[in-house]
Amino acid sequence: MTPLDYFAHTQLGSSLKTSEHLKGKEIAEKVDVVIVGSGPGGLVTASVLANAGLSVLILESGRFWQHKDFRRQQSFATKHLFQDRGVRIAVGNAFIPLVSGRGVGGGTLVNSGICFRAPDYVLDEWTKAQGLEYWSDRETLFSTVEKTIGVAPTRKSIGGTNTEIARRGFTKMGGVTHDYMPRNTPGCAGCGTCQTGCPVGGKASSDLNWLPQAMRKGARLFADARVENILMKDGRAIGVSGNIIDPDSLKAVNKFTIHADKVILSAGTIYTPLLLQNNNLAMSSGMVGKNLHIQPGSAVLAKFEEEVRIWSGATQGYFAYHPTETEILAETFSAPPEAFLTQTSRIGAAASDFLRDFKHIAGSGILVRDHSSGSVTSKGNKNPDIKYHLIDRDFQKFKRGIEFVAKMYFEAGAKGVRPQVYGSQFFTSWNSCQQFIRSITKVSALDLYASHPMGTCRIGENPKENVVRPQDARTHDHEGLYVMDASLLPTALGVNPQVTIMAQCLALAENIAKS
Repeated sequence: MTPLDYFAHTQLGSSLKTSEHLKGKEIAEKVDVVIVGSGPGGLVTASVLANAGLSVLILESGRFWQHKDFRRQQSFATKHLFQDRGVRIAVGNAFIPLVSGRGVGGGTLVNSGICFRAPDYVLDEWTKAQGLEYWSDRETLFSTVEKTIGVAPTRKSIGGTNTEIARRGFTKMGGVTHDYMPRNTPGCAGCGTCQTGCPVGGKASSDLNWLPQAMRKGARLFADARVENILMKDGRAIGVSGNIIDPDSLKAVNKFTIHADKVILSAGTIYTPLLLQNNNLAMSSGMVGKNLHIQPGSAVLAKFEEEVRIWSGATQGYFAYHPTETEILAETFSAPPEAFLTQTSRIGAAASDFLRDFKHIAGSGILVRDHSSGSVTSKGNKNPDIKYHLIDRDFQKFKRGIEFVAKMYFEAGAKGVRPQVYGSQFFTSWNSCQQFIRSITKVSALDLYASHPMGTCRIGENPKENVVRPQDARTHDHEGLYVMDASLLPTALGVNPQVTIMAQCLALAENIAKS
C-alpha cells in the first residue's frame, strides 16, 4: 500500500456513513470493538484490530473530508477543521492558544506532516519509570509507521526561500545539527497551506493510509457521531451512546447506541479525559485530566532584502536543534498574511506597513519540551477548562531558543529581526536584539502557541499514579475500557508527536489483538 491511498475516498460504499445517511430511525448495533475518535491513534488501532479479524466501528464527531473540499482560507479551517472552532485557550501565567484537529484524520488533517521519532532518552525514561517494555522494539515500530505514511526529508525543490534562508543561517553558525524536515508529504506541491487541509491530497494524513487498511478488512466509520455516554455493566464497559449531529449547526439529528466487547477512547488529549470525567470512570488514581503537556512554541520573524514569499513552499521545511540544549527545537513555518497580522497585533498604518514588507519576511518557530504541566477538567457543560502554568525552567529555555533563532537570522543576512515578544520590534543589530531578549522577565510577555497536547490519561504500571496499564492500554479500573491516543504519553516528547502516537498505538493494539 502506498502512503497516499485513495481507496478511503473512492471506494467507501457502505463502510462510511455521515449525518446524511444516519438520520431517521434510532441506530443500535453490536460490534467487537467501538473506537471513539479517528485521529492517528484511533485509526492505527482500527487497522490493527480489523486486520486481526475483529468487527470494528469507528465513531468520529467531525466530518469526513475529501481534499477537493478544503479551502486555502484560515477562516474556513478555524470553523471546520479545529476543535472548539479554534478558540481553545490554556489559561495560567500566560494565555496560550491550544489547537487540535477535528474530522476524520484528526490532527493529521491540519498538521504540517512533521515526522520525528521520539528521542531515545525519552523512551528510555518511559520504559524505566512506567514499564513500557514495547519500546524495546522501537526500531520496528517506527520503521513500520514511517513506511506506511511515507516519511522522507522535505525536497529542496519544494522547500521555498524561507527554508533555504534557515539552512543558510544555521550552516553559517556552525556546530548546529540541522536538516530538511522529515515529513509524510509524498505528494507535496509546496503550497504552504497544510494547516487548512491539504488541497492537493499530497499529505499522507491518517485518512489516506491507516483508514483504508482498516476498511479493507471490514472496519466501518460513522462521521458526525458524537459520543456522550460510556455504557457500563458490572464494572465493565459494554458500549457507548450519543448523538448524530448536523456538521454545520452541531445540533443533534438522531441518537445511536453501540454495544461492544471493547470500548476504545481515541478522542484526543482534551476530550478523552472529559469523556471519562463526565461518565465518572477510571477516576481512582485521580490522574484523569492531570499531567497535561502542550509543548508550547514561540517564534522569530526576520526581514530580508530578498523576496522570501513565506506563504510559498513547504509549510515547515527545515529544523535545527539548539547546540547545547536538547529540549529546544527550531522549525521554520509559513502562514497567510491574516495569521501574521493577528500574531503581531498590527492594525491601521502599522498593518499596512507590515503587509507592504510581507513578501520579505521569513519565520521560524521554537518548540520546547515542557516540564511544565496543566490540567483538563469539565466545566459542567461538557466543555474543557484547561489550566497550564509555565515554570521558570521552560521560560528560560524559551529565551535561549529565541536567542538561538534570532542569531541564525542575522547570520543569514537579515536586515531586521523581531522576536515574537511583547514590546518587540525589528532590531537591526544582533547586540540590540540579544539585549532585548535577555531583558525579558515575564512569561506573559511571550507570544506562545501550542498544538501538541498530551499526557492527560497517563500510561504506567502503578494504578495509583496512572490511568491505564502498559500491557494493552486498558484502564486500571475497568475491564473492556481502553485509551489509544496522545493522552497516554507519560511526558512531553520535545518533537512533533504524530509518529510516536502511531508507533505506541501500533504496539498496544497488537497486544489487544493477541489477547
